[in-house]
Amino acid sequence: MRKIFFAITFLLTLLFIAGCSKDATDEGIKIVDPDAEAPVIERFWFDTRNNPRMSSNVTCRIDAASHAITGAIDGATTAVEGMCTFSPTFTVPEGQTVYVNGARQWSGVSRVDFSSPVTYRVENVNGEAAEYVVSLSFSFTGLPVVSISTASGMPVTSKDMWSKATITIDGVGRYDDLAAADIEIAGRGNSTWGYPKKPYKIKFDKRTEVLGMPEHKRWVLLANYIDRTLLRNDVAFYLGQRSALAWTPHGVFVELFLNGEHRGCYYLCEQIRIDENRLAINEMPPYSEMAADADISGGYILELDTYYDEVNKFRSAVKAFPVNVNTPDENDIGSPQFIYIRNYFNEAETVLYSDYWLDPERGYKNYIDILSFADMYLISELIYHYEWIHPKSTYMYKDRGGKLCAGPMWDYDWLTFTQEGGWHCRNYLWYPRLFEDPEFRALLKQRWQTLYPVFAATGNYISAQSKMLAKSAQADWKLWANSASPNGDQGLSYEGAVNLMASRFASRLSWLNEMITNLD
Repeated sequence: MRKIFFAITFLLTLLFIAGCSKDATDEGIKIVDPDAEAPVIERFWFDTRNNPRMSSNVTCRIDAASHAITGAIDGATTAVEGMCTFSPTFTVPEGQTVYVNGARQWSGVSRVDFSSPVTYRVENVNGEAAEYVVSLSFSFTGLPVVSISTASGMPVTSKDMWSKATITIDGVGRYDDLAAADIEIAGRGNSTWGYPKKPYKIKFDKRTEVLGMPEHKRWVLLANYIDRTLLRNDVAFYLGQRSALAWTPHGVFVELFLNGEHRGCYYLCEQIRIDENRLAINEMPPYSEMAADADISGGYILELDTYYDEVNKFRSAVKAFPVNVNTPDENDIGSPQFIYIRNYFNEAETVLYSDYWLDPERGYKNYIDILSFADMYLISELIYHYEWIHPKSTYMYKDRGGKLCAGPMWDYDWLTFTQEGGWHCRNYLWYPRLFEDPEFRALLKQRWQTLYPVFAATGNYISAQSKMLAKSAQADWKLWANSASPNGDQGLSYEGAVNLMASRFASRLSWLNEMITNLD
């Protein structure tokens, strides 16, 4: 009997406990984990291992305040229309679960159609939830897409150290695509390297044609961070390419993805090099490989630049210009070559400022190619190339047995296309002296008449290029909005900045036409 009594008592106890638990549940009482983390998506990206069509990993940005997740997928990934389904990889705190439209999501596994924004719901063990809206862009600007992936996804942090990488280019039907190729990448620039939007230089393992431009190993990616229009370098090069200058760089606007992250609109262009496809002058071999009686009269590329940062450099004899020997580079040049080009430059300058500078037999025209200096002047004055005041990035070159020539053109994103009237370039470099020569002034008038139709058509070129860039400029501004501009267009919309540039150019063209036409 005693055993039966205890058994009945035990059963009654269990029933009571069960009843109490049921009552507690019915009344909404539940167990809460006080240590549970708030629901959050910590990281969100697309890994090529789970998405074979992707040319590189894509890292998305997460806005902690708005819970917006954004990313941009390059054109090579979505070459087939409608292919917008991918498997994202994401991280959440331990124990939290993720859903899309009520369906459980598994990181790196679950496939989702991202052709329109997708809402991700993350829940913790307490049932608390947060929602994130994922919005992806696909070939969103119409520009060619350049995708660069460094080894192990390491960031590019140095101008001096090259990082191994691979590159693919989607020509979006306008240019030939470039399959994955091995390159090296590094930073570049002087002041521009200090800006948030970084410029880069790239080096292919072998000579490669890029976006319709002739093959070469060396290329640059200009950021144009301080240029609201993004157009200044391109328009200046457009003018140079139609002049008598021997060679002017060509470039194509692209969207850059670096390690899967959209970096904005860049200008992929040719780098200044001696080459049959670029500045086609005689290229000297390394001095250590040259014969003792080799002709060392060319080719040289000189850069007048106040950074004065090349190993081989000198101050000019009369004007004390900072002259850097750009080519041959420091590893290839020999002392006799440096002495030769330094002496040639200084002799040219000394003769230019001598009493006999206009003498046909001994004068400066025996040293300086005045046609190249005339065309360089006209273009520089027309676009108001302010940096001659320093000077910066001002190039000259000398071929074997030839004279000193102006060019190639380079670096026009800062304080250009800003003034409607007034002489500027006439007051700097050797031009105050050159303007004293009646023959040089006559040549300027002649070249102006020849080039004027090109100058007059430039407004149409600006308009066409700006329309092509409109979507890209909008996307770039979201990444790199810059409230400070040296070009006087801060606070303006993209269209407003382009219109201001075009208007000032047109006014300056009119002013210069009158001034140069009436030169004595």
